[in-house]
Amino acid sequence: MAEPRTQTAGEKQIAGDRPLFGILCLVTAGFVFSFFNAIVKYLSTNGMPVMEVAWGRYVFHLIFALAYAGIARHVERPVAATPVTHWFQPWREMLRARKFGLQFLRSLLMLATTLLFFLAVSHIDLASATAVAFVEPMVITILSHFLLKERVGVRRWAAVAIGFVGVLIVIRPGFGMVSFAILLPVLSASTGATYNVLTRIAARYDSNVTSLFYAALVGCLTLSAFLPLVWQAPTWQEWLLLAALGFSGGLAHTLVIRAFSFASASIIAPFIYLQLVWATAIGYVWFDMLPAITTWIGGAIIIATGVYTAHRERIRARERLAAIKDEEIC
Repeated sequence: MAEPRTQTAGEKQIAGDRPLFGILCLVTAGFVFSFFNAIVKYLSTNGMPVMEVAWGRYVFHLIFALAYAGIARHVERPVAATPVTHWFQPWREMLRARKFGLQFLRSLLMLATTLLFFLAVSHIDLASATAVAFVEPMVITILSHFLLKERVGVRRWAAVAIGFVGVLIVIRPGFGMVSFAILLPVLSASTGATYNVLTRIAARYDSNVTSLFYAALVGCLTLSAFLPLVWQAPTWQEWLLLAALGFSGGLAHTLVIRAFSFASASIIAPFIYLQLVWATAIGYVWFDMLPAITTWIGGAIIIATGVYTAHRERIRARERLAAIKDEEIC
């Protein structure tokens, strides 16, 4: 009788996948992000400076990150019978950044991404801002090629080019789109893509919790330094909305992390595009705003190229897994 074969790392990953749960997490994250953006639009269009809105987002996001780090660690490894000092271990671990300069740079890029997108949704409808922001995966493809030296085939380059055509359809340059504001999501997607690429590099040295913590900390401290220039005392209702903003942002990011831990990116990534549906629905219900037909056409092109790119990534992942198996057999 033959001995049972030991599973490879790739096979163990596949066996541990829960794609349906991953999809559910990602779809829920898209809804939470849309709710998050709606709060930003409501606060910024009702007189609160965008910088102050962003400050509230980072303050309460930092609180969420601290709470999440402690709870997650103690649920995974209960410390009831250990010294009191061990209760502070999760937060000590969060502070240990092996590449502090890299963490600081990526945190500044996240801050720029936040400010640009917040400014965008204060001027244009949620669906249009969301559709244009979907260009981010294409920018990541470009940056991955030049910064990470990843191989990008002709088909993926073609998908990137077609995706940018979709962006032009949404923007409608020279045909009456809302001034410069529609360009803000493009800039936000560009800084966000750079942030994501640097996050992939930072993951080689620091944990996800450390990266999450420094992004919240740097944003909070930077905005606090400039806050006196724009401060307007919020009402208690606005404080509640700022708290909801910070915690919904933290929840959405956590759901995304969990989603990609339950299933491969190539399988679940296309479902993030349902966020355009949520953004349209919330924009109509809350602000009585519907996107133009060009937003739907351009958004469909952007989404189609994004789904195709994910499909090509899935094929490449299968090829890499097959190559690993062949090497192990040999």
